[in-house]
Amino acid sequence: MYLSMFLGPNVRGPEDDRLALELSIEQALLADAAGFAAVYLGEQHYNDYEPYSDPLVMAAHLAPQLTQAYLGTSMIPLPRHHPLALVERINLLDQLSAGRCIIGMSSGRPVPDPSFPVPFPEGGAAQLFEEKLQVMLAAWVHRRADGPLAFETSTERGSMPNRMMPTNYRRGTPLWAIGTNTASKVHASGVLGRKIHTAGLDAAGTAKLMGVYRDGMTEGGIAAETVEENLDWFLHTKVVFVGETDEEAAEAAAPMLIGRSLPPWIFTPPEQQGLQLVDLLRVDPGPMASAMGQPESLAAFIQKTSIVGSPATVAARLQAFEDAGVRHSHIRFVFGSLADPDLFRRSLRLFIDEVMPQLRTQTMPALRADQVADHSGS
Repeated sequence: MYLSMFLGPNVRGPEDDRLALELSIEQALLADAAGFAAVYLGEQHYNDYEPYSDPLVMAAHLAPQLTQAYLGTSMIPLPRHHPLALVERINLLDQLSAGRCIIGMSSGRPVPDPSFPVPFPEGGAAQLFEEKLQVMLAAWVHRRADGPLAFETSTERGSMPNRMMPTNYRRGTPLWAIGTNTASKVHASGVLGRKIHTAGLDAAGTAKLMGVYRDGMTEGGIAAETVEENLDWFLHTKVVFVGETDEEAAEAAAPMLIGRSLPPWIFTPPEQQGLQLVDLLRVDPGPMASAMGQPESLAAFIQKTSIVGSPATVAARLQAFEDAGVRHSHIRFVFGSLADPDLFRRSLRLFIDEVMPQLRTQTMPALRADQVADHSGS
């Protein structure tokens, strides 16, 4: 089993920004020392979530401090970025981490973002994502001897006259993945051999999506070695909070999970009204939505996105994913209010000391010599 940590703190306002940054760095170093496979950072703008804002800058700060964990992004909204400028920054992180990075990218919001006033093409964010991805892939294989690299997307056009600087450390391209829970996109990515990161589903739903992904890779004739690497990086995402007992954990986590504004598509059926978090984690939740924006009950939303309980409960929930064939768990340990950051410190300490010994965790293997780029003839 691989474990990744997602550094996704919420803040109440600017008074918490420094605390959130310091806590993120602290937890990243603990994760690296404990044997987590990767530390992931997200990208947010103009709100109170992930106040480091730029995952590549934050990752560059962490790169020399981590001894074995990969650095990942979850997710860079590709339509917001100039593709060549993004390749430059990703390559720099690839060099600083000696190839130990993986870049998760997504289409971002399905409608134009008012804070990013660039009109989408007819095919929407998905089309713009693919246009920019193709420019990035071309830039990664481009060499000085090829001459200028002309490019055009729905939002920019131009030419790279010389070469990409810096070049990438890892042969071919830095590792990258697409974030989606949509079965058709997962299958199509499998056909092309692209890596996939998924959001929260239960073990059965995640395993079903992985089956769709395997089928796509089989259909695409993807090499066995690449299939295994892709399955190692096929991760699901969970919020995790650990307490000494199930009741203690639920009491501490309740204000942060149900005592907040919930997405408008979450509803509370009569039989779930008035239930405490410890009960919502145990009741029959009804059907779980396969993607964000689809209606589901409060219990379904909580059970799909969260694992809360004693070390034994948390270990059993994570083990269920490995038993279903899902190898990689992507865990967010800080969420909700930072009014008492020691709550999260204690939770992570319990996870490292009492949950991880119950799981068969491993780190990602070191790069082989043949995986390092040779640009001597470029």
